[in-house]
Amino acid sequence: MAISFGHDRPWGGVSQREYQRKAQDPLHPLAHRVHFAAIGWADRHGHAAFAPGKLATLLGKDGKPLSDQSTNNAIARAKRLDLVSPRSGAACLVLGSHLFQKGKGAPVPCRVHQDR
Repeated sequence: MAISFGHDRPWGGVSQREYQRKAQDPLHPLAHRVHFAAIGWADRHGHAAFAPGKLATLLGKDGKPLSDQSTNNAIARAKRLDLVSPRSGAACLVLGSHLFQKGKGAPVPCRVHQDR
């Protein structure tokens, strides 16, 4: 699969491992950490699937997971800032193809989107 963001739209690659690290760094604002998690764990379709409670644990601080409300608030803020798709939730963060494309790798199904 060729990566293309359209004519005359330059792009560059990122290290998903580095974005996974950044997602867990409490020095960054939570909305940005949600974005970092979406990039760090995204499959080739731009979906980052998380087991129940996993995203809250990744976004937590000092070994303590975020509450469900704080996790949802962080996701809502990331949506308002257009850092993740409006279809995103704690079980699956979604990046639009205008933000993220990946040339290979098996998709990890997001159960919340399988019925859509």
